[in-house]
Amino acid sequence: MRKLRYNGAVTSMDGSMNRYEAIGTQDGKIVFLGTNQEALNQQWDEKVDLKGAAVLPGFNDTHMHLLHYAMFRRNVPLFGVKTIDEVVERCKARMDAEHPDYLIGMGWNQETMEEGRLLTKEDMDRISTEIPVCMLRTCIHIAACNTVMLEKIRALKNVEPEVMALVDFENGILRENAARLYMDVLPQADDAYVKQLIREGQKELNAAGITCVHSDDLMAIAGMDPIRLIGIYREMEADGELTVRVYEQCLVEPEDFERLKDVRSDPADRTSLFRTGPRKLLQDGSLGAKSAEMIDGYVDERDNHGIPIYTEEELCRRIQAAHVIHMDVAVHAIGDLALKKVCDAMEQAEGANPWADHRHGIVHAQTTTPALLERMKALGLQAYIQPIFIDADMNIIAERVGEEHAKDCYNWKAMLDLGLHVSGGSDCPVEPFNVLDNMRSAITRQNRTGTKTYLPEQALTVEQAVRLFTSDAAWPSRDEAVRGTLETGKQADLVVLDQDLFAIDPDTFPQVKVLETVLNGRTVYRA
Repeated sequence: MRKLRYNGAVTSMDGSMNRYEAIGTQDGKIVFLGTNQEALNQQWDEKVDLKGAAVLPGFNDTHMHLLHYAMFRRNVPLFGVKTIDEVVERCKARMDAEHPDYLIGMGWNQETMEEGRLLTKEDMDRISTEIPVCMLRTCIHIAACNTVMLEKIRALKNVEPEVMALVDFENGILRENAARLYMDVLPQADDAYVKQLIREGQKELNAAGITCVHSDDLMAIAGMDPIRLIGIYREMEADGELTVRVYEQCLVEPEDFERLKDVRSDPADRTSLFRTGPRKLLQDGSLGAKSAEMIDGYVDERDNHGIPIYTEEELCRRIQAAHVIHMDVAVHAIGDLALKKVCDAMEQAEGANPWADHRHGIVHAQTTTPALLERMKALGLQAYIQPIFIDADMNIIAERVGEEHAKDCYNWKAMLDLGLHVSGGSDCPVEPFNVLDNMRSAITRQNRTGTKTYLPEQALTVEQAVRLFTSDAAWPSRDEAVRGTLETGKQADLVVLDQDLFAIDPDTFPQVKVLETVLNGRTVYRA
């Protein structure tokens, strides 16, 4: 069907930033861009008067956790809690309402809570001494458990000693790889449960104007085999159920990586809604948990250099295993020491097996130095950044790394000035997948209340911020020739907004309404 949307403010986000009044689609592709008069002189099966609304390429989020988001949304969301009592009250309310066999939640942050400390076993035992309880910190790198959960974790078989060593049984704290152990205690999920999570998550993504996510899902759900999860996504696509593109950042155990290679998407595929993307690796933790790997340690703990997930030899092996089969790699690295180790490993992989067209990257790249950014450029590494992080992190960054080093952190403008490929994400459920608020953060460098600004010299322009989630976000998945901008012949992924982002104050971006989201020419959300 030929469908015209006219009388709008259509911003193409192409290299010339061309703007139009009308856009036409047919068979999932963009077939027309031009003036209202030019458009109305053609034949269309359906014509929609936009009444001045703005049109942009569909939004992307290049690093998030779709299934984690949907799962925690179903359980106990703790984002924004101010006290430990509030955590306990929310959990007890859920128990009184649903009488669950277990309770999990996520979103607490001791940095913004009155007590200023981690949750403990004693806090969790106030919730229940009968069922397993586990509450993950907002970064997902720390969890607090009650006694019941801890005893079930203690009884688990075949847990590697170095992982069990990250469990603080006295205080009820799980760190880094141990923070996944709660999953081995929970009932094993079935296909129907996972499919429903996907349906619920993609519905909210569409309402936010998002048409593509790079999601880390394969180890998110208790008992779900990662290869089977890939099959579930493909089944849903075949059945016409997917309403968002999912480019999977494939986090799997080494033994599953061999199986992953057999079901990996064709790297030349540009049309499937679900595709396997880069191999995902994690090298360190988070700043909030003081587990990000830091060269000089932390201001108040100089001997604490963070928690490495892999030895340098293990990191090299895992990167090399993907690199040699021409599979991109995306590595979580928040601390500067982790970033240095990843750069070293990437350099070794490329030296041993040159691959000029690789699109390896760093997820987060928060704590950097000018020299490390230069190394990223020399190695051809992209950065998957989360501007929305600074709302919380601007309050702790100097406390963690010192005032001087804090000037080298979250340096997005410096990345772009160097010519690095940079795209934007949320790391949801760590932060909401609110693209408009994410753009606001990138442009203003302010917290949400507008009372504090962090490194304003690293602020992006409106165009740069919008590109993070549109044109520049197509590059990581090698899709820049088929989507990310509004050009004839490209995939018809659009978002319609009630205001033109290029004509309003960036502080007001979060108040802009998504009116319609279009995937492959099909409306998947309408306000």
